[in-house]
Amino acid sequence: MSTTILVVDDEQRMRTLLKDFLVKKDYEVIEAKDGEEALEIFNERKDKLNLILLDVMMPKLDGWSVLRQIRQTSQIPIIMLTARGEEQDELFGFELGVDEYISKPFSPKILVARVDAILKRTSSKQNKIADYGGIEIDEDRKDS
Repeated sequence: MSTTILVVDDEQRMRTLLKDFLVKKDYEVIEAKDGEEALEIFNERKDKLNLILLDVMMPKLDGWSVLRQIRQTSQIPIIMLTARGEEQDELFGFELGVDEYISKPFSPKILVARVDAILKRTSSKQNKIADYGGIEIDEDRKDS
């Protein structure tokens, strides 16, 4: 099963840069050029997406609006990307439920490392807890 990341940014060069680095790590990448397209893709493919890289400032629908709508139905990991690195913006993002916040310009290698870390943490949570008719067994914590 491949890991699929939705990259949402209105700048084609940024989407291409991110895609190039993520594909090298064997991630499947889907691109969206604005918030409206991102929500369409999310709603069509939410069961197949593993993480979203979401730009804040975009035409039509900004990243905050997209984040709010996704958080109504999903806890998919979301990393916000922004040219505005102010503390208030970061705090606002965390209040809305963002998992990570990265200010532009950033190192693509560091971004991929953060993606790897978040995916490892969230997929291990999903995969290691088994539900047997309402009884949950945490595979990491059970005694052998």
